[in-house]
Amino acid sequence: MRILFLLICATVAAGVFATMHRAVWTYRRRNEPPYFHRWIAVELAWTAIPCLMWIACAIPAARLILATNP
Repeated sequence: MRILFLLICATVAAGVFATMHRAVWTYRRRNEPPYFHRWIAVELAWTAIPCLMWIACAIPAARLILATNP
């Protein structure tokens, strides 16, 4: 189970790093920043992904804590 969570977190971290690298590489010579104003889908994903990761880690941890403490 720990290996699975490690792989999930490593995959997400690699995806975030790759996206940041691509954005920096794409917009490095432009005078204008990229236009992200009012992109609801981007903002929802930006918020939902960390929330889902937190829930995915918190539920098994809570079960383990409750199972070990009588």
